[in-house]
Amino acid sequence: MATNKRSPRETWDLIEKQTREDEINRFLAKSRDEVDASLRAAGHDPVAVRAEGEALAKKLLADRDRLAWQITAAEGLAREQARFAGRPSKYAGLSLAELQERVTEARKSPRFAQPVAVMFRNRKVEEASEEELRALLDEIESLAESDGSDGRE
Repeated sequence: MATNKRSPRETWDLIEKQTREDEINRFLAKSRDEVDASLRAAGHDPVAVRAEGEALAKKLLADRDRLAWQITAAEGLAREQARFAGRPSKYAGLSLAELQERVTEARKSPRFAQPVAVMFRNRKVEEASEEELRALLDEIESLAESDGSDGRE
């Protein structure tokens, strides 16, 4: 059975991770009095440190609740990207002229004019490669599927 050798960087990262985990476990094993004594020995007020920690925890929980929509959005985006990446292009067999014609049609659509305009804001459709045109048409197709239209208007 072949084993994958770690790079020096990966080995170092694992050592650092293990060191952090060991340090956390060492503190978790301490009693509250031992933690307070350690804080005092380092010149800190345990009551003030605890209050700061509680305030930080409240802030982080509030931020997590307030920003939870971002997690949901990121998960949805990842699902859509995976769905999009996993499907074959419907435009693989089209010539450059046919691809350009389809993009020109999409430019006239109120639904797709904006994405096409952004793609070609600094150049002409004629300057795009077949691969770029296929990718754009696939994106338009995906947008059309998500809103129930057929991609042409």
